[in-house]
Amino acid sequence: MRNKAWNRLWGITAAVLMAGSVLSGCGSTNQEAKATPESAVSPETVSEPAESTAAETQEKGTGDRKLVVYSNTDEAGAKAMEDVGKEIGITVTVVRLNGGGEVTDRIMAEKNNPTADIVYGINHIGFARLKAADCLQPFTPEWNDKVENGLKDPDGYYYGVGISAILLAYNPEAVGENVPSDWTDLWTKPEWKGKYFVNPSTSGGTTQLVLSGILNRYRDDNGELGISEEGWDAVAAYYQNAYIQQEGDDFFAMLTKGDVWAGQNYSKGVLKAEEDYNAQIAWATPEVGVPFAVEMVGIVNGSKNLDAAKEFLDYYGSAEVMQEISTTYPANEDARGKVDPKMKELTDSVKVQDIDYDFVAENLDSWLEKIELELIP
Repeated sequence: MRNKAWNRLWGITAAVLMAGSVLSGCGSTNQEAKATPESAVSPETVSEPAESTAAETQEKGTGDRKLVVYSNTDEAGAKAMEDVGKEIGITVTVVRLNGGGEVTDRIMAEKNNPTADIVYGINHIGFARLKAADCLQPFTPEWNDKVENGLKDPDGYYYGVGISAILLAYNPEAVGENVPSDWTDLWTKPEWKGKYFVNPSTSGGTTQLVLSGILNRYRDDNGELGISEEGWDAVAAYYQNAYIQQEGDDFFAMLTKGDVWAGQNYSKGVLKAEEDYNAQIAWATPEVGVPFAVEMVGIVNGSKNLDAAKEFLDYYGSAEVMQEISTTYPANEDARGKVDPKMKELTDSVKVQDIDYDFVAENLDSWLEKIELELIP
């Protein structure tokens, strides 16, 4: 590792990350928009104007050590990527888009004339869609064997760098004896009616993972869109019995006051909220497991800077870099030496739900359309 140069850069980046940086949000709440795996940032944010910078980078062509990254990360995550690039002499411009869905849509829209070289931060669902649309270039990073099979594409199109559990978070004081054991408790037990917080928008990655985790339990190849009637009834009940988010609502503020008892969020967001609100927050540990958002990286098919993209990702995903900059639980098993003990305890307390993400990617758009048009009150 280039220790002296890295130490200078990391001194700046660490100050930003440790000042309260969180994973980018894809969530269901104002708080989650600040702190989840798919961040609700401004519609498009870059260190420099996005359109001109991206266009200039593409015009440079092969051999120029400049890269454009499309991502849903937050400001601190973008700065970390840019600083890592500087360490090895590559200028990285991160174009921050509003959520994983928008990142995926932009890459697909630009398929025939790609601007981005790398896509970063979106989860299994988004990357499965990009792979199916032939928008990704397969590659094998040097740290490939340090990432277990469930956290990367078996065909080498994308790789996990950070993982976050998607949780049913609850206020233990408010719920009393009504501790939820699983998401299904929310719509099957009458005491939960109106007590759990749900965002009516289905565009966020966290929401899509929650819905995928529910619907996968009811897979029926003869059912509507591959789901049994029981499954669609469950999703309908999930929305019908919820407290639906209103404009201005802050999930964690309402949760810690006891105005609502529970709602979705991701691991880093829960731990941060405990500190921010000086409150105890617990989470359900379903026997079936919970969805995990895996922050992934991939190379865009048609990138004019393929060699630089491979070199950057070899270094960015390495243990020496990940253990310094990761704000989640690193996918690289050699990078976990500096993981926050609370994060490790939380992550170890839940198991990964077995979800067929190829099945999800194939059906998700149709599922969301049905949910939006027919099932959300």
